[in-house]
Amino acid sequence: MLLVRSMKFRVSSLKPLCAGVLAAMALSAAHAGLFDDEEARKQILALRNQIAETQRTLDQRVGELEAQARNRSIIDLFNQVETLKAEFARLRGQIELLQNELETTQKRQRDLYVDLDGRMRKMEAQIAEQDRAAAAAKAQPPAVLPGTSVPPNTPPGTAPIVTQPSVDAARTAPPAPVVVVDPVAEQRAYDQGLDLFRGARYGDAVAAFQGFVRTYPRSTLVPSAQYWIGNSLYALKDHRGAISAQRQLLSQHPESAKAPDALLNIATAQSDLGELQAARASLQEVVAKYPSSEAAVKARQRLGIR
Repeated sequence: MLLVRSMKFRVSSLKPLCAGVLAAMALSAAHAGLFDDEEARKQILALRNQIAETQRTLDQRVGELEAQARNRSIIDLFNQVETLKAEFARLRGQIELLQNELETTQKRQRDLYVDLDGRMRKMEAQIAEQDRAAAAAKAQPPAVLPGTSVPPNTPPGTAPIVTQPSVDAARTAPPAPVVVVDPVAEQRAYDQGLDLFRGARYGDAVAAFQGFVRTYPRSTLVPSAQYWIGNSLYALKDHRGAISAQRQLLSQHPESAKAPDALLNIATAQSDLGELQAARASLQEVVAKYPSSEAAVKARQRLGIR
């Protein structure tokens, strides 16, 4: 652009000079009488044509320079657009990579949690079996043969007294109901629900765990099944249903190892619904009721406290 301005300045400054030359030539011709009027007009006309040709040449050159400047600006803009396109493509690739990493991380966390749930389930089953054995040992009466009795304060080694069982008592005493549960079938039903959840078939997982709860209402795995019902509903974006399922777990099994996580999941669902005050209250409840749990650590982090 500076070159264009310089050329324009030279053209504009050339015009007065030419006018001065013409005036001097005319004055010299008038005084000296060297040329007649016709010769002077021819020279003046030739000089004017030369000046006009020079002007056209300069105008053409200036036009070319301006066109080059415009083309250079367009090229610069084009280069900037191409640079922005390349940057956009790079950012899009990074976003896709982060999305893949997030999905992989979520799947890994889900698998780890399922594995942890299986270990805790085995421990709970062992503890429950030990409790049942201890309760049965305490409630077991002394071994007495049918039809015999041992009076109180009887010295050891005394033969029991043979008695005839009461006919009325035998008739009126209802038989104790015997519920036979196949532990293998119970475990298989629970694992089926977990496999469906692990495979992201959340609707089928909800149905499987609900069927498990109906079929085995006294199972030690019921709290875990109820917990996974809530998690499956949350994965289906049914936040209200997830909150209801987790609250059912808290009301029916408040001492379960799943209770802290269930309450934490309630806070997460409330936050997704935009119920921030309720979510904060749930997080505070996790810290207050289960201060030493892993869920309480996460709740403190969300609350911004230590």
